[in-house]
Amino acid sequence: MKHFKRYARRCMRYFMRRIFFPALYCLGCLRKIDPKLVLFVNDLVDFMPDNFIPLMKELTAQGFTCVHLGKRQGNRMAQYGQLARYYLLYARAHTVFLVEGLLFTSCIKPRRGTRIVQLWHGCGAFKQWGYSTLGTNWGDNIKAFKWFPTHRHYTFASVSAPEVIPHYAEAFGCKPELIHPWGAPRTDFFFASGMAEQCRKQVLEAMPEIGNRKLVLYAPTFRGNNMKKARHDDVLDYELMQQELGKHCALLFKPHPRARAPVPEPGKDKTPFVFDAADIPIHVLLCAADLVITDYSSLIFEYSLLERPMLFYAYDLAQYDKTRSFYYPYLDFVPGDLVWDTEDVIAGIKTNLLESRFDAKRVRKFREKFMSACDGNSTQRIIEKVFGE
Repeated sequence: MKHFKRYARRCMRYFMRRIFFPALYCLGCLRKIDPKLVLFVNDLVDFMPDNFIPLMKELTAQGFTCVHLGKRQGNRMAQYGQLARYYLLYARAHTVFLVEGLLFTSCIKPRRGTRIVQLWHGCGAFKQWGYSTLGTNWGDNIKAFKWFPTHRHYTFASVSAPEVIPHYAEAFGCKPELIHPWGAPRTDFFFASGMAEQCRKQVLEAMPEIGNRKLVLYAPTFRGNNMKKARHDDVLDYELMQQELGKHCALLFKPHPRARAPVPEPGKDKTPFVFDAADIPIHVLLCAADLVITDYSSLIFEYSLLERPMLFYAYDLAQYDKTRSFYYPYLDFVPGDLVWDTEDVIAGIKTNLLESRFDAKRVRKFREKFMSACDGNSTQRIIEKVFGE
């Protein structure tokens, strides 16, 4: 019975995605394309992805009708109704912007005149994904992927540097000619005048107990074989960190949004050392932070724009590499010191931040290699390339 229900659900999905919704799309195509209609679609989250925000703001100012289509809500029937609306809009849209793989654009090839632009949610090329991980513990099931493939029908994809084009072509299963080093819209934020000071002020207003201490951002990625089972592994000794660093530093704890975790409290009766930064946007935290501790997160690409020190707490590197794998050898790739335990983390913060002895040239070289297209003009460049023809 269990296998029958699973098969029935698969048949239902097949009918909706390969027959019903394509028919609905064809119905929508009876109307002409609206040259001013632009869709921003990410059905995994209900908030506006940061790569969409500057593009939507600028296009709206230029007179385009911008529609954000986020995560569908309600029961299955309600979500099917929302998806029907998505397909009718898709049939009339001039441009569809994405930041993830999306089934509803992959299932139906767009009509002539509609462009699908993949902006992707991360810069550079770090952990493997898409076609690069097909059939692995992390990647999609090969049989399921044949039924419902993703990363199809892209007109353009914008990346952060020419260096990463071959990796995106592999991950998307597309021709390299479709991928262009136009940059990432959200990185324009880091080039605005006085932004570092504004972001630090925003953090201090939210957490006045920090005072004049240095800001250390701890932003690990999630653990687990998929997003639904994402978790945070708490392995740092915060009590020891507070004893060694508490007078000079404050630790901003920013877990991955899919792996929320309680904020550690190493000493309630002492001056606060660990602060909950889960609700502060990551770009604000990066701009404010004097040093970042992470592991396998792509935020290192954005942070390299600021040319500040990074520590890589890769305590489970062997297991993580076996599960996910990387596009570059991790030990040679990261632009900062590798740390394996709490004592290493403490020593790394003292050396790189409190003593100001970090390899700025290494970070600069990393930035030039992986972020050369992110120069503060990515939003305008993408608009010119997509809409200027």
